[in-house]
Amino acid sequence: MPIYEYICDDCGRQFDISQSMHDLPIEICPECKGKIRRIISGGSGFILKSAGSEPPLQPRCGKSETCCGSKTPCETPSCESR
Repeated sequence: MPIYEYICDDCGRQFDISQSMHDLPIEICPECKGKIRRIISGGSGFILKSAGSEPPLQPRCGKSETCCGSKTPCETPSCESR
């Protein structure tokens, strides 16, 4: 579940809370019962990649890895000769 940051407009208390993305934002400060608002921050985030989105890199020149991470076939000159 994501962690959201809140700040109280009355007492200035700032806190984090773990909520479902479907939960409504909290509106009342647990400390002073004042009005709070959710802070929009960059967060740490994460990236999801599909396992089948690109074909796997093909080995070149009998090695198990491609030269410089290139996706060009073995017939292409090696990276060092470019």
